[in-house]
Amino acid sequence: MNIEKGKISSSQILFLLAGFVQGSVLLIDFTVGITQQQTWMVILAGLVITAPFILSYVALAKRFNGMNLVQINDMVYGRFLGKVLSAYYIFFLSMTLSFNILDIGELYVNFLMPDTPFIFLLAVFATVCAYAASKGIEALARVSHLFVITGIFVIVSTFILLIDQMDFSNFLPLFELPFIKIFQGIHILSAIPYGETLVFLMIMGRLNNTGRMVKYTFGGLLIGAMSLFIVSIRNTAILGKTQTIWTSASFQSIRLIDIGTVLTRMDFLIGIAQTVLIFFKCSLFFYALVTALSQLFGLKSYLPLILPLAGIEVILAATVFQSPVDHAMITQNAGIIYSAPLMYVFPPLTLLIAKIRSLPGHERGGGT
Repeated sequence: MNIEKGKISSSQILFLLAGFVQGSVLLIDFTVGITQQQTWMVILAGLVITAPFILSYVALAKRFNGMNLVQINDMVYGRFLGKVLSAYYIFFLSMTLSFNILDIGELYVNFLMPDTPFIFLLAVFATVCAYAASKGIEALARVSHLFVITGIFVIVSTFILLIDQMDFSNFLPLFELPFIKIFQGIHILSAIPYGETLVFLMIMGRLNNTGRMVKYTFGGLLIGAMSLFIVSIRNTAILGKTQTIWTSASFQSIRLIDIGTVLTRMDFLIGIAQTVLIFFKCSLFFYALVTALSQLFGLKSYLPLILPLAGIEVILAATVFQSPVDHAMITQNAGIIYSAPLMYVFPPLTLLIAKIRSLPGHERGGGT
């Protein structure tokens, strides 16, 4: 039995994915300190390397049409091993959601509202995300295009306003970094913006037509990836290697906009746009987390879990890391390790086992 009854269209999955990836725009800074002026290459390489694994997510969703990740795990691995693996996925969803809630708290405390109590910011943001998730995936899908358009507008407009200050020699020399740093940067960016799309295995089962799922999935990924690419090009062209010393290269770049003393201090506008995009990403994560937990425990509705989970996520966000530096270091070195099997190993393995066992076969009743 499915917890969620709502349906979304194939075209809506494009905007959901694009907005989800755009919501990781702040996290480019995790890589900038490692890959410096070659971050733009890493963004593209990460997409290319992760694409086959994302294709396995789509193939799973198409093969087990109408089923979510918890149901798929139960069918492929059996009830015991399936629930153990689903618990692993739920741990990943919970920790990643708390990290993203922390990102918004650090954004406001460091740049926008430094005098506001940190825990208050986290609680308000988590509550709003919980409210959005409680409305279901249909409601999020109906407004997804607005988030994507907002992100594209802000990214493109700031790029145009800063183009006269850009120095494209900042990208030189090319290929000077050691391979190990490029590899680490690709791993970070393939895991954080792209690999995290495995959250859609809790969403793709709600599609009313899987016929063009591959086309719209990769269309959404390309829109999101191009948004990250443009931001990286803008920041590097403006700041050069000095972008590695700033807490947020994007904010530092935008602060340089000065058009006739009229268009100035646009970093606040960027803050609002990034808030909107991170809110959208966190709402999708919250929806996936609460529906996965409800499915795991056999609940008829996920609504009773909404507020308790919001409280748990706020506590995690407020206590896991001691500082933004600690946050960045642990994410770079630990977060991408424990999540790697879920992104790169289990989805292709699950698909392989399903093909060998000819699943779902006549057991499809579990997905209706």
